[in-house]
Amino acid sequence: MTSSSGREMTSRAVVRGLVQEYGAVRALDDVSFALGEGITALIGANGAGKSTLLTAVAGGRRPTAGSVEVAGHDVYGRRTRRPALRRVALVPQLPRFPSNLTAREVVAYLAWMRGLPSGRAGQAADDALERVGLEARRSSKLGSLSGGMLRRVALAQALAGEVDVLLLDEPSTGLDPHQRRSMVDLLQTLPGTVLISSHVMEDVADLAERIIALHEGLVRFDGTPSALADRAPAGTTEHRRLEAGFLSVCLEGRAA
Repeated sequence: MTSSSGREMTSRAVVRGLVQEYGAVRALDDVSFALGEGITALIGANGAGKSTLLTAVAGGRRPTAGSVEVAGHDVYGRRTRRPALRRVALVPQLPRFPSNLTAREVVAYLAWMRGLPSGRAGQAADDALERVGLEARRSSKLGSLSGGMLRRVALAQALAGEVDVLLLDEPSTGLDPHQRRSMVDLLQTLPGTVLISSHVMEDVADLAERIIALHEGLVRFDGTPSALADRAPAGTTEHRRLEAGFLSVCLEGRAA
């Protein structure tokens, strides 16, 4: 299998024929793609299957059919699951942590759970908290932190784990404009493979080198932001072309 960007030979994550059913509802329908280095945006309306797909790639729910590989390991294979899960991290839209632990304790513990030696986990936690701008709050109990700070703690735990594939579900939701700008600036510096689920086209335009558009569980588009913008109707204003291109793709899918 080759992605639209032709990067499977250097892929960090490969999704093949993924199907996810909940009773009579098919949330994902034969989804396939490969991710190399760089930032890819996963876009779609609410209910399109974005969170379901991220959860499947992260190893959180076995798909009805299909396969997921991370760093060459089958995420749901009996013998390969553990090494696969060490190489992928999901930052959920609404992270939940024990409120009585400090930011450093949570980040260091989760880094250790991913396989970092205990001696390295603490330093990795300090480095990650500094990267997300929380070095001054590393000893703060999580119950005392704002929602925006908790989102950054969630990102820090992923960074500390030194993963190959980072998955972020709506990373700017709930952030004020200053916090959002800081988050975007940080994400632009991340190495490796990053898949961001978002419905905020401003985030997509700022960050993505590639866009995968989901609609009703199907991949309706996989390509560059400029190629998606080119799908916008004639006369669309420049700042709305990306959104209009996405809407056009969805309408084409319904017509088909």
